[in-house]
Amino acid sequence: PISTSFLTTSRRLLQFSSPTGSAAGETSEGPSSPTSPRGVSSQCSSNLPSPLGAPSKTWFLDRDLSSSRGATLISTPSPSALQDNSSQDTQSSGNHTEYLMEMGRCLGRFCKYFSTTKVYTYLITINFCLNSVPCFQAELWIKELTSMYDSRARERRRQIEEQEALAAQLMQQRLSNEEQRSPDVEVCVRVPLEKELPLSPIIKEEASLEEKPEFPELTEEMEAEVNRVLRGGNPHEVLSEGFGLSLTRKDLQTLSNLNWLNDEVINFYMNLLVERSKDSNMPTVNTFSTFFYPKLRSSGYSAVRRWTKKMDIFSKDILLVPVHLGVHWCLSVVDFRKKSIMYFDSMGGNNDKACEILFEYLQQESKDKKGKELDTSGWILHSKTRNEIPQQMNGSDCGMFTCKYADYITKDKPITFTQKHMPYFRKRMVWEIVNHKLL
Repeated sequence: PISTSFLTTSRRLLQFSSPTGSAAGETSEGPSSPTSPRGVSSQCSSNLPSPLGAPSKTWFLDRDLSSSRGATLISTPSPSALQDNSSQDTQSSGNHTEYLMEMGRCLGRFCKYFSTTKVYTYLITINFCLNSVPCFQAELWIKELTSMYDSRARERRRQIEEQEALAAQLMQQRLSNEEQRSPDVEVCVRVPLEKELPLSPIIKEEASLEEKPEFPELTEEMEAEVNRVLRGGNPHEVLSEGFGLSLTRKDLQTLSNLNWLNDEVINFYMNLLVERSKDSNMPTVNTFSTFFYPKLRSSGYSAVRRWTKKMDIFSKDILLVPVHLGVHWCLSVVDFRKKSIMYFDSMGGNNDKACEILFEYLQQESKDKKGKELDTSGWILHSKTRNEIPQQMNGSDCGMFTCKYADYITKDKPITFTQKHMPYFRKRMVWEIVNHKLL
């Protein structure tokens, strides 16, 4: 509708300016003339009157703009027309300029609805028509038309820049407000703590020694020494002495393969644990021999009363009591720090009776050696279940489990070894007993 309105307006102006051109336009176009850009170009070029008013001057515009890339003008004025043109220039130039300016204004109003191709086509036509008027400068008019749309673009760009500047200003203002906003600080004045409560001097604890690995590797020299002890030689040869005990090769050979450990090996190893406890980083330990519990169970307190003549069992943190049940080794542990008596059986046996016998012994020992009753409140007597401690998977390692239970307990370490470690522990114990040193 807009394109049709524009062409109708242009046709009206051209018909008004030249009756001859109007008649020619009606004859050549008809009422159903197309409104394409090429049609508009053809209408303008064929219907516009000659700026010089010469009836013999004819314009032709190529209708196929895409192939010729513009219009081709062929002008063939006659000599007589050229002579008369000079007298009509002044009269017709003013009218043609006014009509063409009106057409340009129409184009300016409707060009925003046309595609780029249509607008360029109309400009080419108007530029050609205006250049035909001697007193009209088409270049200035096109510059004016172009500057009008450039000014709109500049105005839009200016608005965008103003919005961006406003946004930057607001952002800067917000950041400055956040920097100036200081956190709430509550100032409290009080008396120094040392004036309120007396402070005891701080005793710096000595740095603990570097923790030893749980399973130190045996070197080739250590392995060779163990092999010399266990293989060949005189079985009665004494290979280790200490704590009133003498261990022969035959004794140490109970640590090889799946042999059962004898009393001498277990007693010697328990005394090594007592020696290690003299380190300041370890809990203090006392131990009874493997013969203590059977004697106490069978004969009572009076049979073992003199066993503690030279030692105070209550002065230490832990008391180890190996328990021999004929063909099976177990361990009872009295922890005076925790007021507990625990029973460890590597085959999951329950022996609360052994805990009760030992608890009764402690009460009688306190009355006999200390001259006072033992405070029995808060004591715990418990036999460890098979789910609480590692269990042996054969019928030979009960003595090894008993020794290793005691080893981990006297280090205050959780019991983490298993049956698979027993071959390693057997070799390690041979080296430790021979060298009087725990790894």
